[in-house]
Amino acid sequence: MSNMALTPNIPQYWELLYEQGKDDWDLGEATPALLDFFNHPACPVSGSVFVPAAGRGWDAEAWAKRGHDVVAVDFCSSAFDALEKLSNNNSNLTALNIDMFLLNPNHEQMNGKQFDIIYDYFGFNSVHPGRRDEYIEMWLRMLKDGGLLLGFFCPLSDEKYSEPPFGISRKELEVRFRGILSVEEKIVPERSAKDRLGDRAGKEEIWLLRKIL
Repeated sequence: MSNMALTPNIPQYWELLYEQGKDDWDLGEATPALLDFFNHPACPVSGSVFVPAAGRGWDAEAWAKRGHDVVAVDFCSSAFDALEKLSNNNSNLTALNIDMFLLNPNHEQMNGKQFDIIYDYFGFNSVHPGRRDEYIEMWLRMLKDGGLLLGFFCPLSDEKYSEPPFGISRKELEVRFRGILSVEEKIVPERSAKDRLGDRAGKEEIWLLRKIL
C-alpha cells in the first residue's frame, strides 16, 4: 500500500513512512534551530511545555534537559516507542500516545493539565489543510490563558504541496490567528535543517504567539 493512498491525519500514514525508511525529518538529534532559539532573549527560561506531533522526541527531550516539565504526544507507534524510551530516561519528560485532535485538559491522561508553552515543530504544516482550524482549537484548549505558542512554520510558501509538510502563506497564518493568538515576534532561523527539508529549506520561520485572554 502506498502512503499516498492514506491521509496524514491518521497514524498509518506515518507508520508506513517509518517502515519504508522515509522518515527524512528525523535527524537523530534535536533541531539545530531549536537549540539556537534556546539562546534567544525571547526564549522562556521556565514553564511547562507541550509538544504535539513529537515524533521520536529529540526536541521534546531537549526542552526537558533544559529543565522544563514536558509532555510530548505522538499517535504513530514507531515514533511513540522511541519517544517513550527517551521519557524513561528523563523524569522531566512524559510521553503519551494520543490522537492530537482528541486532546483536551479533561482527557483521562491529561488530568486537567494545561501548559505555559506549546512547541509545535511543523505539526501545523503536517496536518491536512482541511483540519487546520481543528488543530488550532487543540492548541487553544491545551494552552493556558496568556500562554506562549512557539510555532516553527515551514514551508512558508504560496506553493501547493501534495504531501506534508503542506505549504502555508504568512497571510493565511495571520488570518487564522487573528483575535485568538497575537504575534509577538517572528524569527528566521540561522540554521535550516537542509537534510530534513530538502527544497523547502530556507522557507521556515519561528513565530512567537501569545494566547489572547
